[in-house]
Amino acid sequence: MCAHKRIMKECMFRTLFGITFFAAIAAGGSFFPLQQGNTWIYREAGTGQSFTVTVGTPVLMNGRVYHTIRGYTSARLLARVDEQNNLVRVNEETGAEQVITSFTPFEGGWWQAPSRECDQEGQTLAQRGVFDGAAGPFEDVLQIRYRTFSCADAGAESEQYAENIGMVRRISQSFAGPKRFDLVYARVGQVQINAAPNAQFSVSVQMTRNSPALEATLRLRANSPLPVKLTFPSSQEYEVLLRDETGKVIWRWSDGQMFAQAFHEKQAAVEWTIPVSIPRPAGDPQPGNYTLQAWLTTTDANPQFAATVPLTITPNAQP
Repeated sequence: MCAHKRIMKECMFRTLFGITFFAAIAAGGSFFPLQQGNTWIYREAGTGQSFTVTVGTPVLMNGRVYHTIRGYTSARLLARVDEQNNLVRVNEETGAEQVITSFTPFEGGWWQAPSRECDQEGQTLAQRGVFDGAAGPFEDVLQIRYRTFSCADAGAESEQYAENIGMVRRISQSFAGPKRFDLVYARVGQVQINAAPNAQFSVSVQMTRNSPALEATLRLRANSPLPVKLTFPSSQEYEVLLRDETGKVIWRWSDGQMFAQAFHEKQAAVEWTIPVSIPRPAGDPQPGNYTLQAWLTTTDANPQFAATVPLTITPNAQP
């Protein structure tokens, strides 16, 4: 018993630790391991866009342990995995629980999936799948698909979960089509997975008034003193696209060029910069919103080094 006030704080910590440890053992193969410090990073190969999910400090409420979860949904969650293998959040004012994600296969119907970007419903499939991303492969992964009735170009389309690891893939809808976010880094308890590239890729643009072109710079910067080994299936080493605000490609760097179809390797030490001149969009002199997308054309099924930057292009001065 914690009878003395001076040891109350220490006793509460030991009690909470004991509850947390027992819950972790009881959960067994969890599809969403909840332990303070657990972190997952997901990356969309085509654009370089990423998001991070983290588990924070445990909180004891009504005799149950909840953890703060950030990044998994659009809102911060205080959640636990319940006895029915559901990820549930708690209302901090009323103490009521609500299912966020169900990990119990149920193909006969759909469950409400709140706190997402759109109002959605989820369906947990009985048939398991395979995760084939850079952090894998993982066999026998749990699969969830989603549907929405309110958003045509937003919200989750599907997710995959590996036991004792957590979510390994999320496919989301966007105006440009589905985006696949794959796990590239995870710290789950004592387990660490790092499938992220060992270099950083970026693109920047300089716009000068009255210039007929935009000057872009592609930059690959190594994260270590060792050179980065790159393999290309042809003499083309990079690609650059300019899209308008509808997502339509209005300029492509490789258009009109010819490339030798032969594998070659390149050692990029410290930093590799590539200058690219992009002609200004012609037409309406009003300012326009554009997206510049660039990547290295390595042999990977999906671009390993990619970046995207939004642009607002103003017209040149009129004569």
